[in-house]
Amino acid sequence: MTRIKRYPSIFTRIIYNPKFLAFLGLLIIVLISIPLAKKVSKRYVIDEEIKGLETEIQELGEKNKDLKEFITYLESDQFLEEQARLNLNLKKPGEEVVVIQENLDQGAEAENLALSEGKKNRSNPEKWLAYFFN
Repeated sequence: MTRIKRYPSIFTRIIYNPKFLAFLGLLIIVLISIPLAKKVSKRYVIDEEIKGLETEIQELGEKNKDLKEFITYLESDQFLEEQARLNLNLKKPGEEVVVIQENLDQGAEAENLALSEGKKNRSNPEKWLAYFFN
């Protein structure tokens, strides 16, 4: 019996070549990692959006709380009493109303006071010059 020596085909030599197997493994890793990177990127964007929305929810909750407190104040008797006093000029029984009017010439009085103080610091000839030429 003679043995016939068989040589491997080119196809089997290429497939079992270590360089080809390394390249094939690297190609598979790249093809798997591309969709993975896209998913990780989307996940990061979604997490940031969730954080922003949670912050907005918290701010709106605080604003809602403030508005509820304001509504409670508007419905209170204290608010009604204040509005009656301010807008309708009402008073409680036994109260006396005092009206204080502001002097509209306060600016002129302050100016006169400043001028009189300035006159006190002047010498006598300066006062005479100011009297005749001002």
